[in-house]
Amino acid sequence: MSQTSRFWTKGLLFSQELVVLSGVILFLIGLFFVSPLLRIVAFLLSGSLFAYVIVSRWRPRPKEQSVGDGYKTSVTLQEQEAEMKKLVFDDFQPTDRKYRVESVEDPTNKSTAMAARRSQIAAVAEYEFQPSDFFDVNEDVFVREGGPKSEFGFLMKKVLTVVKEVHFAHSVAFFWVNKDKNQAVLESFVSDSDKFMTHRRRELGSDVISQVALSGQPRILNQVNAAGQLEMLGYYEAVEPVKTFVAVPIFYTKSAAIPHEPVAVLTIDCIDEDAYGPETLSSLGQFTKLISALIRSYTDKYDLLLDSEVLRSISRMREQLKIEFSLHNIVRTLAEETSRLVAWDYVSIVLFDENRKTWVVQFVLNRINDAYVTATQEIDPHQSLVGGVIQSGVPRIIDSMAGIELPRFYKAERVDSKGACMILPIISSSRCYGVLAVESKDAKTYSEPEVKLLEKLAETTAVGLEILNLTDLVNNYVLMDETTGVATRSYFVSRVQEEVHRANDFRSDLTLVMLSIDSMNEHLHRYGKEGFDFVLQNIGRMIKSSVRPYDLVGRYDFNRFAALLVSTEAKEAHLWTEKLRKNIASNIINVDQKSFSVTVSIGVCGAVSETSDIELLENASQTLKKAVEAGGNVVRVY
Repeated sequence: MSQTSRFWTKGLLFSQELVVLSGVILFLIGLFFVSPLLRIVAFLLSGSLFAYVIVSRWRPRPKEQSVGDGYKTSVTLQEQEAEMKKLVFDDFQPTDRKYRVESVEDPTNKSTAMAARRSQIAAVAEYEFQPSDFFDVNEDVFVREGGPKSEFGFLMKKVLTVVKEVHFAHSVAFFWVNKDKNQAVLESFVSDSDKFMTHRRRELGSDVISQVALSGQPRILNQVNAAGQLEMLGYYEAVEPVKTFVAVPIFYTKSAAIPHEPVAVLTIDCIDEDAYGPETLSSLGQFTKLISALIRSYTDKYDLLLDSEVLRSISRMREQLKIEFSLHNIVRTLAEETSRLVAWDYVSIVLFDENRKTWVVQFVLNRINDAYVTATQEIDPHQSLVGGVIQSGVPRIIDSMAGIELPRFYKAERVDSKGACMILPIISSSRCYGVLAVESKDAKTYSEPEVKLLEKLAETTAVGLEILNLTDLVNNYVLMDETTGVATRSYFVSRVQEEVHRANDFRSDLTLVMLSIDSMNEHLHRYGKEGFDFVLQNIGRMIKSSVRPYDLVGRYDFNRFAALLVSTEAKEAHLWTEKLRKNIASNIINVDQKSFSVTVSIGVCGAVSETSDIELLENASQTLKKAVEAGGNVVRVY
């Protein structure tokens, strides 16, 4: 081959060879054209193609360097690679504080790559991270309905992402440590693996994470044995190509007097052997300081949130008791507010029943409708968990009912749940009124923070029960209600007890009617308490005038009247209550030169054979509740 031909062929790319071939073909075709114009066009096109190849051949090319084993790269590609490997710090750091990979090493040269990695980690370890490196503490970086917990999870994910990038990790994870329950709880993780276990709770055992959690000392594994990896690390579902592992403790306490114990563990692993050393611990130490700052912020915000939730619950309880200050409303409100504050499947309240002279389940919430204790059930005060709390006055937390021999309430109870249970006394300075019991199907659900929350509700409830008892004590000496002129609640209830016994003995009919004024809050707001008292007087007078002399009318609570109709079936009472409802609805009331009318909701309940006075009162109350829920101005029969 001639020097000229070698010049044209040496170093030509395939695309350039195609251009040269096309130019030659055009030149040859042009020789055969008869038309001079077509021949000139063909020669010009052919010349243009040759000129393009010459210019491309002589254009300066990037300087190449050999990295080893025939592997070549250009300075341009190096720069691009470095830009592509910008770390996550750039998302958070100011423009004058950025961390980048400065060079691209031969991927086949393992020792060089390790040296570069350690150099990078050492550089990071010299800098002490602050929360401001990741977010602006003066601004809301996370605004969601989830509150502080969601915010903490969001920020932890950011931090773990940075840790993973800085240390070239395969997986990074953050675990809470709960020594009381002997658990490590997964809070957040970032991983290249799809085999990372996502279940939250794990028992502390012999794995490395447990060792760090219990000892408070960091651990480095330079060579992770694949055979024992699942047991050693404990967070993969299957064996991963992990060779190096590091776990460091995280400390946090609000009081210097409290001994420092790990509250969490931070873990990282890598697919390379001997990837981490002492400089890794130094770097992770800076990150643990940052995480401690996040924990402090989260803890403070969460404490404030819980305090505000408790205050709102107490406020709602007080508002409910203003509307209806009764035993039923007190225990119902306590149960409902408890269900707002803690995880639960069952909520029950036990109080002392003065009439039956024993401890009785007064109220139950059953979320999953499994077999559980029911309202009105008597409990064993001596051989039960609830009875033990009544006797001691000390709250009790049970992580699992599986190994507990004592029953919750009474010996013959049938409860399938083997989960966690929390029992708190409803206690005042003078006496224990009962207990609040909360139960979950899951084990190890409750801890001291939940107890402290519910203790505040229980204290408020105890105050309410104390006031109610004092009120009842005073009312026992009074037979007639001062405002309405009908019987007081205490006298009415005592008469119900007597009449129920008489009806059972003589097998006679007995019907209890309960009546409440619709839209009470609206009337109170519009006419004030004095105006509403005038409404109560009118209603009481109309009920008294429509019953027989031997029937009894009483004021059951603030907004409710009750009528005890002796020797009367529920069907007869239904006709009477319908007539009473219409008369009340058509009655014009004048207050402060304002004329208006009110409507009432009525519940009718007939006593059946062997019905107790408590059952009759409760059934009538529930029937009235259904009438109210139906929209008011209606009669419902049990």
